[in-house]
Amino acid sequence: MTLYLWRILCLASAAVVFLGVIILLCSRLLKNKYYFSYHEDELIKTEKTSNSKNSLYFTSGETKKFIKKYVICKSAYDRYLICNYAKEFNEIIFYVIQYTARKKVAGVLRVEQCCTEKSSKIIALHKNCVYVNVIIGSVDGTEINSSVIRPLPKSKIRLSAAIKSVLLFAGLFVVRHAIIELFGGIYIKQYLDNFLNYAAIAGSFLLAVISYFVTVLCFRLKNAKERSGGVLEYEFV
Repeated sequence: MTLYLWRILCLASAAVVFLGVIILLCSRLLKNKYYFSYHEDELIKTEKTSNSKNSLYFTSGETKKFIKKYVICKSAYDRYLICNYAKEFNEIIFYVIQYTARKKVAGVLRVEQCCTEKSSKIIALHKNCVYVNVIIGSVDGTEINSSVIRPLPKSKIRLSAAIKSVLLFAGLFVVRHAIIELFGGIYIKQYLDNFLNYAAIAGSFLLAVISYFVTVLCFRLKNAKERSGGVLEYEFV
């Protein structure tokens, strides 16, 4: 191929990368959807200490049968949650949906605790978390809600993987050609016509194909992240 044609292909690949990134950002194919929308729990009181601000809330709906209250503790360095159980349980699983100040989901935690006492263990929250909703998963083996996150359709996972694979191939094509243009000097055409150049393109294509299948096969939907800590006493009144 002529040098002019190689440069056209490079520019086309750069355009593909640009458009692909825009599509991924705008479409948000892998954005989680939830079975529950945000509901505002009743704020009981807010206490300020020397190093933290504690907001105590009543739970609502079916949650209050098992968890009466919870407190969100905010310090300069971290945020955490402590729940006040309605009674002691052999095992309880619940989900903590974390919301930002604008009521956008910041993350979901799956909490599992056994042989509970009055209060839960420390539950570490996202740094941007301002509000939470607590959803009961199961209590002493009785399932109440199986999940809070809707499973992603396979079609969206495959489409996202395909777009990313195309971006990978196009991006490697641009990088390879740019390196040749920068360092090839008067021998650019010879480098472009060299067998190793075509081998690099074939290798990039193979890497993109492998990337697609690895993404599809190994994509694991995490309905919640489990993050719980040690015991901290909080006086629920």
